[in-house]
Amino acid sequence: MTSTDTILRSLDPAAADVDPHGPRARADLARILAAPAAPASPAAAPAPPRRRRVRRLVLTAAAVAAAAVGASVLVPSLTGGDRAFATWTATPSAVSAGASEEIADACRDAQRDGAGGFEADLAAATAAVAERRGDWSLALLAGDDGFSALCITDESTPLFRDWIGMIGGPGGYTAPEPRSAFVWTLGTGTVGGGELSVAAGAVGSDVTGMTYDSAEHGVVTATVAAGHFAFWLPGDELENASGDGVPVTVTYADGTTGTLTLRFG
Repeated sequence: MTSTDTILRSLDPAAADVDPHGPRARADLARILAAPAAPASPAAAPAPPRRRRVRRLVLTAAAVAAAAVGASVLVPSLTGGDRAFATWTATPSAVSAGASEEIADACRDAQRDGAGGFEADLAAATAAVAERRGDWSLALLAGDDGFSALCITDESTPLFRDWIGMIGGPGGYTAPEPRSAFVWTLGTGTVGGGELSVAAGAVGSDVTGMTYDSAEHGVVTATVAAGHFAFWLPGDELENASGDGVPVTVTYADGTTGTLTLRFG
């Protein structure tokens, strides 16, 4: 019987030592080079880059202070922009009693889901400050033992309004002396794709007015009401306020004026 090995050897008459320059080697090389190239497989189209929706929170003096007293600083999704900031005014517009209540209620509703243990304080807090600056509203709700909740809201869109806020209370709060102030919120944050600076807190019984001389925006008038104050302005001008302090001019009940430096503690 013929073995398989014998059959296979009969099918390959090539010599064991192949001469690369011999007729067969040259013929094989010519045949290989003449053969059409196999079509290249189409390259996979590069996957489109994934677009990420970025939510940015600037942890500044205000945020750090809020964290220190168990408060939370919130920034919802960004849908506003420069158009709303362009409407900002250095002096707040007059707000009716009904509008003031609406601004305060909207802030209470916005803060409710992130109250973080302050639910009862938030429910009992009353509207101390409510103001509008162009398309923006500000509400400051105040309660016992220095509790406060702050909202600055871009109202230029009917739905999905941008806002930034703070909620919490300082430990060992003491009401300010008649001609002094206690600061709850001081620093910068990001909302609507832009930065803003804010200052808010309580004032003594003799303080009836307050202004801040901004390097970029001129004189900014705070709202002073119900023993509290608040003002804000576009930009990061108060980014280092916790360390540097913020000088403001205050008006007292007797009509005289003085200077206070706003800072924590």
